[in-house]
Amino acid sequence: MSTDKTQKNSLNLLWLYAGDKKVQLFKASFYAVLGVLIGVIPYFCVAKLLSAFYYKSITQDDILIYGFVAIAAFAIKVFLSTLSTMTSHEAAFSILRTIRTRITEKMERIPMGVMLDKASGSYKMLVVDTVERIEKPFAHMVPEMTANIVTPLTIIIVLFAMDWRMALGAVATIPLGFLVTMGQLIGYKEKSARFFKANADMNDAIVEYVNGIEVIKAFNQSASSFSKFTNACKYYRDTTLDWWRGCWFFSAAGLNTLSSTLLVTLPLGAYLFMNGKIEFSTFLTCAVLSMGIAGPMIAAMNYAEMFASVFQAFKQVNDFLEEKDQIRPKENVQFKGSSFEFKNVVFGYKEKNVLNNISFKTAETGVTAIVGHSGSGKSTIAKLMAGFWDVGKGDILLGGVSLSKIPFKQQMQKISYVAQDNYLFNVSIMENIRMGRPDASDEEVYEAAKAAGCHEFITALENGYNTKAGDAGNRLSGGERQRITIARAILKNADVIILDEATAYADPENEAEIQKALSRLIHHKVLIVIAHRLSTIKNAEKILVIEKGELADSGTHEELMKKCALYKSMWDRHMAGLEQKEVA
Repeated sequence: MSTDKTQKNSLNLLWLYAGDKKVQLFKASFYAVLGVLIGVIPYFCVAKLLSAFYYKSITQDDILIYGFVAIAAFAIKVFLSTLSTMTSHEAAFSILRTIRTRITEKMERIPMGVMLDKASGSYKMLVVDTVERIEKPFAHMVPEMTANIVTPLTIIIVLFAMDWRMALGAVATIPLGFLVTMGQLIGYKEKSARFFKANADMNDAIVEYVNGIEVIKAFNQSASSFSKFTNACKYYRDTTLDWWRGCWFFSAAGLNTLSSTLLVTLPLGAYLFMNGKIEFSTFLTCAVLSMGIAGPMIAAMNYAEMFASVFQAFKQVNDFLEEKDQIRPKENVQFKGSSFEFKNVVFGYKEKNVLNNISFKTAETGVTAIVGHSGSGKSTIAKLMAGFWDVGKGDILLGGVSLSKIPFKQQMQKISYVAQDNYLFNVSIMENIRMGRPDASDEEVYEAAKAAGCHEFITALENGYNTKAGDAGNRLSGGERQRITIARAILKNADVIILDEATAYADPENEAEIQKALSRLIHHKVLIVIAHRLSTIKNAEKILVIEKGELADSGTHEELMKKCALYKSMWDRHMAGLEQKEVA
């Protein structure tokens, strides 16, 4: 991508996200430009004073007047510059808030599977770091770059008005400086893409290492895991240095060439003055003014270089915001029951199919268990039921209505989904359970906790139900966290409860208690269980056997033991495992 196109796209995206803050940004730019124009006045004052000294016509009034004008002009410039910065920053932080709000709102609309496919470090980087990089163009680049472009243009115009020869001398080195500086763009596209990828990988490695520190230490894997992080940091360092090494020479040579305006102006002015073709005051004023061209022009170039970096930030935000939404209607539908029906469903991650033309219907009430080997597609089915993704082909019906025609809010009211590793917030256990139904009374929370088999261990905690769960529930064991999330689902009292291996961390005794509690609660409800312990779903109304993304068979336990060799072999292995545990 060319620099011009990159800058154009950056500007388009910049104004897109500026929204109703464009007026403030225009004000900030106006204040900055006005300050720059007034900031040229001291140059004239200095030139006039030096000229008066040269001609020995200086008076005390001249010193006072020119000195006062120069100081006043400088003070006004500082005031306007401060006002511009305050205005642009106020607009910038409002825009950043809007962008972050749009990202979080987008997270609610895109398929949950898209969220789960990326590491949490990527989202942290997107919402915090990437959006933070956008602050600079709004707070600085818009007003300051505008001012830094106007300043040299104003000076050049004034120089041409005073003497076109001196003006040409002042700008003679600028094209050469720009030409040398352009050498920094050699291989820019590839290097910048590699830099941003290295940055993202390093963020992911940091989050992974911190989140997994307990497991890493427990299994004495500190060295290898830490090396993964250090390798990511080294790659980021090497990528950054590789990029900058290719820029250093061109940057230094170009900037020095660009700023050497006096290299031509002084000898040219001296020649013209000695030959009587220019007044000394004109020579001196032009020389002084020419020194004010390079500074703002270099600052403008630095901002121009940032456009490409900023564009990458805008692009990452824009790419996420342009992710395809799960579009659902807003008007509620009428359900005919609560069973799920899969009709020739095909679904895959990227190019790999996980479910292949699968069709089945869950029981109208009671328990439908889904079993199969690891990787067979069981959890994918549960997530599709919960609406995490839209199917690639086929259709999924809930209560006789296609999921695509059910509003999200209504679907979430009808379904309680409990995953293997649900998240607990760092608030009291009472509030964590009450999230299932915010208007529930304390007594209703206690009943849900008892039903999920977690009342006893909660009351044994130091502060009982008022005990905080910790970050992501880290003050509790895996089994305790699961039972609390099941209590949350029970409290919600939805028509459909989906347990996606939600009892995986529970011990057999607690799992049996949970199953008993659920069996008492599922009268006129549908319970979908992704089971890893077949003994707990022996009495299910319907069992679906999944193998390699296809429905191998379905029926009751007794029926499957007679007709499904795969189910029978799974059952036999499960029972053999239980016997070994009893012997041990």
